[in-house]
Amino acid sequence: MASIHVLGAGAVGLSFAFHFSQHHQITLVTRHKKNNTFYYQERETVTPITANIVDITSLTSQDPISICFICVKAYQLVDAFNVIQPLLTPEAKVIISHNGITDLAEITSQLSKNQSLYFMSTSRGALKASSKTVVQTGIGATYLGACNTEAENNIDTFYEAVFAESISASAIHNDITLLRWQKLMVNIAINPLTALHQVQNGQLLKPNYATQVMNLLNEACFIADKLGIDIPLADALNSAYTVMRQTRSNNSSMAQDLKLGRKTEIEAICGYIVGEAKKLGLDAPYNRTMLEQINRLEQTS
Repeated sequence: MASIHVLGAGAVGLSFAFHFSQHHQITLVTRHKKNNTFYYQERETVTPITANIVDITSLTSQDPISICFICVKAYQLVDAFNVIQPLLTPEAKVIISHNGITDLAEITSQLSKNQSLYFMSTSRGALKASSKTVVQTGIGATYLGACNTEAENNIDTFYEAVFAESISASAIHNDITLLRWQKLMVNIAINPLTALHQVQNGQLLKPNYATQVMNLLNEACFIADKLGIDIPLADALNSAYTVMRQTRSNNSSMAQDLKLGRKTEIEAICGYIVGEAKKLGLDAPYNRTMLEQINRLEQTS
């Protein structure tokens, strides 16, 4: 049994905290300790999540962290890591999971040679139905990839010890760059359109959204190819539509953020494509337009 800290009590953090708690000891780290118990709902069954719940500000050197899942928004990642970094054990494993792509240099530069950094990509559907309850809305695949040399060296052992029993439909992915881009493609196809139109993921399966999905992904695949990332458009479309079907009743995190007047992760999604295109001296008009539209809605919400 491993001792696991999960930082972030959003839909992803709570969902994985529940599944890991079936086999491991969980400490759930929240921004404010508002709840004594969180719940996981699958169909009509509601189950308490077995975890020690602590306020992030209460963490001290008396609470060493050997395994930490950081499940926060892309723009919150560095700040969240900086909080837990002084508490990491010499051989700690840090696993990050967020939408879009961020520069990991600020994190990897602070890790010692014996500390591991992993990226977890998941298409499991989960919805934060209330402040206390996360609802399962779809079962998709989860992949674990290594972000530094130490993680590469021990990913097999770590996966078997932590993921194998706890997370069904999970596997190791041996190409972290490709893994992060594949997740980015799914994010590009689903998140901004569901946010813009305030529809559930499954609504994007309708023909009237097909051209927008195609244009966004075709442009992203073109930029990926220029960067040496081989993701055929057909593969990107297939992955996106598979996730739409698996999470058809889910409201994307970006749709929820926009609805509730919160900052979205659009800069790490469409904004990432726009930024990479600019570095190449190119334009990405479809992703740029989507970025501008979501940014305008953020400012007025």
